[in-house]
Amino acid sequence: SRQPCWFLLSTCPLIVLGPGTMSFMTCYTCDPIDGNGMIYIMKPATPVTTWDAIISKGGNGKLGLQIVPEDNVLRVVGLELQGVMSDFNSANKRKAIEVGDFVIRVNGVTGQAAEMLDEAQKAEELQITMARSRMFRAKLRKNGALGVTFGIFAKTLVVQQIMKGPMQAWNESNPIYAIHQGDLVIEVNGVKDNSAEMLETLKVDGELQLVIRPLGGAGY
Repeated sequence: SRQPCWFLLSTCPLIVLGPGTMSFMTCYTCDPIDGNGMIYIMKPATPVTTWDAIISKGGNGKLGLQIVPEDNVLRVVGLELQGVMSDFNSANKRKAIEVGDFVIRVNGVTGQAAEMLDEAQKAEELQITMARSRMFRAKLRKNGALGVTFGIFAKTLVVQQIMKGPMQAWNESNPIYAIHQGDLVIEVNGVKDNSAEMLETLKVDGELQLVIRPLGGAGY
């Protein structure tokens, strides 16, 4: 039997093209937001969506957006009900920023959360790139080199370069779930919250089950 898929960002009917598994590759969604209330043609749902926004803080210098540094991005943890951010969201439905979204670039600064936060605090006008992301699992079979270089944070690994190897093969076979530079490895074979232990686990040949946080081209 077939089961529906549910997405927080859509109120449109959803079509499941494959058997009853919660797979983004078999779920289609549509964009219900438009000035005249039209519903557009359905499109494949992907694990990450990015968009650009330009926001001016205004006279009081406050953005009305609560953000915290997290590895190579800034995570949105709160929104004020009134002010610059609330006005921006009301005027830009398709680019509205929500709690749980990630800031991946601020005025050209990317890759280091502390530097991005500093730029967000001091600049009057912000040109930002946002990402809305759903984690997914990737299963790799390793026999030799993985073909990946990582940047190391305390609890995660950030993908830097992908060369010939199991991860490249995964990407070729799973284009919707492809792993890109700037994406975060959250877990490796059940090991998480410790980047050193995850690196050691990645050295072992055999099956590797990774939990990936796609970030749509975040810096590294």
